[in-house]
Amino acid sequence: MTPLLRAEDLRVAFPARNRVTEAVRGVNFEIGREKVGLVGESGSGKSTIGRALLRLTPGIVSARRLEFAGTDLLRASEADMRRLRGRRISMILQDPRFSLNPVMTVGRQVAETWRAHFQGTDSEARQHARAMLESCGLRDWSRAAARAHRARKAPEGAR
Repeated sequence: MTPLLRAEDLRVAFPARNRVTEAVRGVNFEIGREKVGLVGESGSGKSTIGRALLRLTPGIVSARRLEFAGTDLLRASEADMRRLRGRRISMILQDPRFSLNPVMTVGRQVAETWRAHFQGTDSEARQHARAMLESCGLRDWSRAAARAHRARKAPEGAR
C-alpha cells in the first residue's frame, strides 16, 4: 500500500547573518492512513517538521521526497497548499497556549475551523465537530461543553 505521507531526507535550515543552523537533518518516515502523533524531546524538531510539511516555516525546507497523497509538497502551489491545510493535513501543537482558545469550547473551535474550510450551516459544522471529536475518543464532549457553559453563566459565588 502506498503511504499517505512520505518524507525522505527531510532537512530544515534557518539562515542567520553569519551561519546556517540545520534544525532538522535527514529525517525519513512513511505514514499510512492512521492518525498519528509525533513524540520527542523538547527541541528535537517535532514542530519544525510539522511546519515544514505544511510549508509554514520561515526556514529553508529540502528533501529528496516530501509527498502527501501523491502531491509533491515541495512543488505544490500555494493555492494547492491552502486546499490541503486543515482539510487533509493539519497539526495540533502540544502547547495549549498556541492551540486552543481558553474562552471557547473545543467543540466550537473545531466547528469554526470546519466552517473556515467547507461551505455549510452552523448545524452542519456542529455535527462535523461532534464526529471529529468522537473519532478521537471524546464521546462526552457535549456534556462537558454544557457544564462549562453553565459555569460561565453562574454568579461568581455559585461556581
